[in-house]
Amino acid sequence: MSKESNEVGEEDAVAGKYIILGCGSTGRYVVEYLKEKDGNVLIIELNEARVEDLREEGYHAFHGDIRDFESIEKIKLNEADYFLILSSDMDANRDALQKIRENYSDTTTIVRAADTISKERFEEFGADIVIHPPRLAADKAIRNFERIEMASKAKKLKSKLEEIEDGKLGIFVHTNPDPDSIAGALALQKIGESVGVTSYIIYDGEIGHQENKAFVNLLNIDLIRFEDIRGLDIFDKIALVDAALPGQNNPLPEDFKVDIVIDHHDVGSSNLDSNFVDIRSDVSSTSTIMTKYLQELDITIDKKLATSLLFGIRTDTLEFKRDVNTADLTAANYLYPMSDKELLDRVESLPMGTETLDILGKAINKREIYGAYLVSNIGIATDKDALPQAADYLLKLEGVSTAVVFGIIDDVIQLSARSRDPRVNLGEIVKKAYSNIGSAGGHESMAGAQIPISVFGAIEDEALFMDMINEGMTKRFLSSAGVGPT
Repeated sequence: MSKESNEVGEEDAVAGKYIILGCGSTGRYVVEYLKEKDGNVLIIELNEARVEDLREEGYHAFHGDIRDFESIEKIKLNEADYFLILSSDMDANRDALQKIRENYSDTTTIVRAADTISKERFEEFGADIVIHPPRLAADKAIRNFERIEMASKAKKLKSKLEEIEDGKLGIFVHTNPDPDSIAGALALQKIGESVGVTSYIIYDGEIGHQENKAFVNLLNIDLIRFEDIRGLDIFDKIALVDAALPGQNNPLPEDFKVDIVIDHHDVGSSNLDSNFVDIRSDVSSTSTIMTKYLQELDITIDKKLATSLLFGIRTDTLEFKRDVNTADLTAANYLYPMSDKELLDRVESLPMGTETLDILGKAINKREIYGAYLVSNIGIATDKDALPQAADYLLKLEGVSTAVVFGIIDDVIQLSARSRDPRVNLGEIVKKAYSNIGSAGGHESMAGAQIPISVFGAIEDEALFMDMINEGMTKRFLSSAGVGPT
């Protein structure tokens, strides 16, 4: 590779979320972590041989002197969220830090220092985080990165809400909202209140599950049905919580530009046209994300909100038995002392409703076994929230490692899937099977899909039509899972 092809400013230069300035041993350690975490990394390094090695390993690396900021600015640095200044040259680090603080004051800067003197100097120049010595610096950078990222995100979210001034914020949750989406919306409403913003939580569909109804009623949560608002233009800004794509499992038009998106579901390569986006598929609930925001912004959490968020985390992690992450556990631990334990016990100890019992019975009777996979079509139903309950129950059957339950609710095929096989990424399987005909996705051990029945055409013979849906849904899933014909 020639020297010229490595130079900063070439046409093949790309913007990066994380800009690494100087990539010696410290920088390499951090870069490898960031590649695993996000992958959107851009490196500027003075040593040409090192740049060539990095490029051969697939990194976006360019030759440049970090003190020559005019040259470096040919890259789209305005699209960066974080600058990590990690060279071993303290004078170069100082010069780069000064230029970044002068021109990119909203970004987060992490700077490597060689000693306490340079550490104090970098702090005076406005560095957000100063780390040293080399290996310890890299370790500390990695250990603190989640906290740094969350602090930066919290600052930006607060700034976006402050732009509303005297207007209104519409907080939209997904169709047939569950406790996690409602609790996440309550937390965003609380953050809005802290900066004087009036907000309203909007939903469509039904709050169908008995626990969900009790949750809303006992905590006296104020929700507004979508059909009861006078149009979207009454809001100054729109937020989506526990959902990400307009028109997919929410009442917003598909081409609508949402201002704020906060979710924990993986949306793949979808390009979100929003001013603020925080999607963290490495945690198991939106309530976890919102708890971290409240902590970073030092907002007092009352008993109602703490109880809501804790219940949201517990339901989405199946009482910490499914896809639980360290962040979920620490958030729950933080919320527990502030929550209403007696109220939580009342919500969680409700008897099973007859409709849920009927759906569970249908799912058991209509189950089909394909090796370790179980698929059950319950037919026409009304309670969407009973589907995941049925899938969880069927997963307990001997020899079954993955359970899929689907049924038709209001002309939409609703599907819920659960797995306890560590080799299976259920979210990817469901997305591959159904995303081209509807909305689909999820996590490694839990996933869901919504498909309009219209994609299967229109047949007057109801029995034949149901058979066609059953065969189509089942074959698509099994094919995607690699256990059936394509």
